[in-house]
Amino acid sequence: MSAEDLNACLREAQRSHLEGDWAEAERRYRSCLRDWPACAAAKSFLAFLLLQTQRPGEAESLLSEAICSETGHADWHFSLGMAQARQGRLGDARRAFAAAAELDGGQPMYWTNLAAACEQGDDLAAAEQACRQALAVDGACADAHFLLAGLYLRQERHAEARRHNALGIVAQPAEHGPIARIEAYCELDRREEALALLRGWLAQVPDDPVALHLLAACGGAEPPPQCSPEFIRRTFDANAEAFDATLASLRYQGPQWLAQCLKRLGPPTAALEVLDLGCGTGLAGVALRPYARRLQGVDISGEMLGRAAAKSVYDALTQGDIIEFLAELPPASDLICCLDTLSYFGDLGPALNWMARALKPGGLLLFSIERALRALPEGHLLQPCGRYLHDPDRVEAQLTACRLRLLERQDMMLREEAGCPVSGAFYCAERLD
Repeated sequence: MSAEDLNACLREAQRSHLEGDWAEAERRYRSCLRDWPACAAAKSFLAFLLLQTQRPGEAESLLSEAICSETGHADWHFSLGMAQARQGRLGDARRAFAAAAELDGGQPMYWTNLAAACEQGDDLAAAEQACRQALAVDGACADAHFLLAGLYLRQERHAEARRHNALGIVAQPAEHGPIARIEAYCELDRREEALALLRGWLAQVPDDPVALHLLAACGGAEPPPQCSPEFIRRTFDANAEAFDATLASLRYQGPQWLAQCLKRLGPPTAALEVLDLGCGTGLAGVALRPYARRLQGVDISGEMLGRAAAKSVYDALTQGDIIEFLAELPPASDLICCLDTLSYFGDLGPALNWMARALKPGGLLLFSIERALRALPEGHLLQPCGRYLHDPDRVEAQLTACRLRLLERQDMMLREEAGCPVSGAFYCAERLD
């Protein structure tokens, strides 16, 4: 077969490959190599197809042969690194990616794959440097930003991790929903872009409760005294199906703290009238059940209550706003639990007062807040995510004003967001009279 015929055969193989007919492409590549065993290009193309069809060992052999014949192809070195990485040979993959980047430093993916290999080999400094090289080529390289976020999380450099996570999100707007993008813009102090996105949202759906609330949270309207019931209902109805799994992945600490606090307090088992406000899917209810003679849960989200009912730990479940429920003066409780719920209220004074009134003398209130790390002039601050931060010292003063005696306050991580800890405070207080 002439060289012209072999080149024509190779072109036909490439055409089949590009059209997605991988079986025909492989047949043609192998036909070329039977007639032209030294053709490095055919070896590289077939190797790429083998990588696509999950045969990295054979791909590596062909690529090694091709590179021995022609060393100057950066993409061949890159494909070799991919084949080696898929076989778990990170040291070899790192060397191949480095060779690709040295031959052609203008390809961000060569640097990001080198960074990933370095990170998996625990060479964090080299991984960071490779990410920086990728960003020098393309400052909007999302993969490099997300890799840096992961690297910084491993080193507990949380502010840098949050920044690069946000940069990765805004670099790939089509890959992320509007809420993630809004929060990312705010993290980067690009509020006008967040507000523009929200105004576009509201132009399409003028009364959307989520968009209206986030507009205020991002500084585009007056902050409300608390999240609207419709905002809370919409948010939790949308997330109910995956809620428990999501909180587990975020290392949510509420139920663990609750169980430990109750163990320390040592109340009698199966003896208490217990009210779980903002009960959600019933995560707290599981910890409360052993101490309850009767356990009632209240939540505004019907979807969340459906999941709570499936746990079969509550004697009664009520759908509604927790303040409206308390205003109807339900029978007094021995214990009220309100975990990860008061972050949807601004000034906590009225809510704490209603809870105090709903307790028997000597009754216990256990709750959590998202804790501000500095004093807040008004005691609370609406965050771009739509929840409120609270000044923990102000909360203590409000407890005293409601004739609730603080028994315990534990400052600790509430959960994680984007891998970073969310500062929280857990309280246990007793009604005095």
